Amino acid sequence: MESSVQRQRGDVEVDAVRRARAQAAAEATALGRADLADDVALVVSELVTNAELHGGGCAGVAVRPSGAGLRVEVRDHSFLPPIVGRPSEGSLTGRGLRLVGGVASSWGAEADEVGKTVWAIVTGGAPARTGEAAGGLGRWADDRPVDDGHTLFHVELGDVPTDLLLAAKSHVDNVVREFTLADTGASAGVTAEVPDHLRDLLVAVVERFSAARLSIKRQALAAANRGDIRTRLSLDLPASAAQAAEEYLRALDQVDAYCRARRLLTLESRPQHRLFRHWYIDELVTQLRAAAAGRPVPPSQTFEHRLLAEVDRAATVRRTADRMARLYAVTAALATAATPEAVASAVLTEGVAALGASAGGVLLATDAEHLSLSGAVGYADPVAAGLRTERRDAALPAAVALRTGEPVWLESPAERDERFPQLVGLEADTVALCAVPLEVESRRLGALRFSFNEARLFDDDERRFVLALAAQTAQALDRAQLQLARIDVGRRLQRSLLPPKPPAIAGLDVAAVYRSFGTGIAVGGDFYDIWPAGAGRWAIAVGDASGTGPEAAARTALVRHTLRALAITADDPGDILGVLNTALLDAEPEPFGERFCTILFGFVTVGDGAEVRLTGGGHPPVVVRRVGGSVESVLVGGSLLGLLPEIDVASSTIRLAPGDALVLVTDGVLEARHDGEQFDHPGLALALATAPDTARGLAGAVESAVLAHTGGELTDDMVVVALRVPGS
Repeated sequence: MESSVQRQRGDVEVDAVRRARAQAAAEATALGRADLADDVALVVSELVTNAELHGGGCAGVAVRPSGAGLRVEVRDHSFLPPIVGRPSEGSLTGRGLRLVGGVASSWGAEADEVGKTVWAIVTGGAPARTGEAAGGLGRWADDRPVDDGHTLFHVELGDVPTDLLLAAKSHVDNVVREFTLADTGASAGVTAEVPDHLRDLLVAVVERFSAARLSIKRQALAAANRGDIRTRLSLDLPASAAQAAEEYLRALDQVDAYCRARRLLTLESRPQHRLFRHWYIDELVTQLRAAAAGRPVPPSQTFEHRLLAEVDRAATVRRTADRMARLYAVTAALATAATPEAVASAVLTEGVAALGASAGGVLLATDAEHLSLSGAVGYADPVAAGLRTERRDAALPAAVALRTGEPVWLESPAERDERFPQLVGLEADTVALCAVPLEVESRRLGALRFSFNEARLFDDDERRFVLALAAQTAQALDRAQLQLARIDVGRRLQRSLLPPKPPAIAGLDVAAVYRSFGTGIAVGGDFYDIWPAGAGRWAIAVGDASGTGPEAAARTALVRHTLRALAITADDPGDILGVLNTALLDAEPEPFGERFCTILFGFVTVGDGAEVRLTGGGHPPVVVRRVGGSVESVLVGGSLLGLLPEIDVASSTIRLAPGDALVLVTDGVLEARHDGEQFDHPGLALALATAPDTARGLAGAVESAVLAHTGGELTDDMVVVALRVPGS
């Protein structure tokens, strides 16, 4: 009986194995050997699977009587013999043939004009010995020419470790198995479609170089069976095998790339397998082409020499990768380095480690005659002290690199002593040294230096690394210095906008507290001002301009200076606030609601006590503490300034007897929060009721109470101004 089980690659009949099993079992029963039906089905299943995976597809199945049992035959399209590999944990193939050997009394293979037939005798008796096959498999490669009609050339590859050879070949078998299963699953619709170029890779791996690949595998198995630790590889191949070998190598390399990138398979080659594969293919191609062209065959490179060369290359790659990683780490660290010291720390930490230096330093140019040591790593205190006093005109590496713009490379003590004898006194343990200028757009900012306790030959890679490090350092230093300059200008500007220190006023005790919330903001939107407005008369203003930072500070400056100018010629606080409102509208043509200001403005007349005449523009109430500690709030009223052309103003006159005090605050005091609870008027009244009986004591008590309420963290600017009439 012969089945119709057939398949061509890319057109898989998915149930081929199932149909073959069923038909073989039925035929065994029909031949009167139902007792062997299960064994026959098992053998057919494994042989058909092997044909599908490794024989180019199953071409037919037959079950015939044979002596005391049955002969099972499976034909395929490959002339290459089946080879049973050595069992291992990493091998996914060969188990089927070992199973056949465990069931059949004997098995083997016979070549014919279109391929081969793999057969097995099933008797139900003792199985064949594991891995052994009849039918002349051991003589197959010698009896059948590799490429009929073509001249064969002898190739000697040398000897390699047998275990490595077996593992590498087992890996390729696994790749073939996984590709074929993926292709079969795609045809069945149970897995994703396999792209055509992957099918082409499978053909290149399985068919175009199969003779040489299986010959190498047979030699490895023979050596392993003999117990040989190493296998000497020799092949007889046609000239066409050179191109097939190159296609095979490219195909497996692409398979590895596909495994890494797309993860269709999980069988990426191990590094030693890939190295072995490249070595023997390179040697094979070189020898074959030389022999085919009639040229002398060049001496072969041993696998050990190729391995040592790869170790050297890998070491170089690792060193380069390490330095690239260091440069990346430096780049990341420099991105947030805001000061020259932070820049130096980042660069030196990575640079010293990458170069294996004993120490490193960054020296910067200054307006003085000495350089500035921005940072140092690894130098003893005396050496660091010497670097801090290095002069710009010194005959030392960093100063020379800075002056000339040329790197300094000192590789030995002789070179060090000849060029820079002063180094012996500065760095007695330094044997080699490099110093490179830090330049940005032809401006030299300083120099980067590294010291070494051993002689050092700075190769091209190291020099490029140090120069790249210096370039990054210079860029980061330039940014940091520019940022510091901007910060300095900003601080100077902000200091000019800060509220002035309260003046000394005869007959009146005055104190003020100003706090800006957040970090890096020296002045915000809250403000106060007190200035003379005639004999015994003083102008006072407390307010809050919208916004934060420089914009709010500029707005407060506008308000303060406008009030001072208007108070020279005007006497009515309401009229003055009206003109100020117009000034705000004219100066800031912003969208509605973005430019408002709250304010209390008025005049204080000092005599027998004090009279405070205030006009309000939407500001919180003032608080009066009378002699004896009683506290009362006074709401002045009025509308916000800077929103509408017309404003409502309200006024109030407060008289202070000796011992009385007036306290003005901004909403940053009243609205200070903790867990959603505001400080508000009760908190202010309580702080003032128990405060010391001085203007400074009153203002300080409010400040302390607000900070205690918020846990030390403000969410808005805060102003407190206290006026107290001395007395009982």
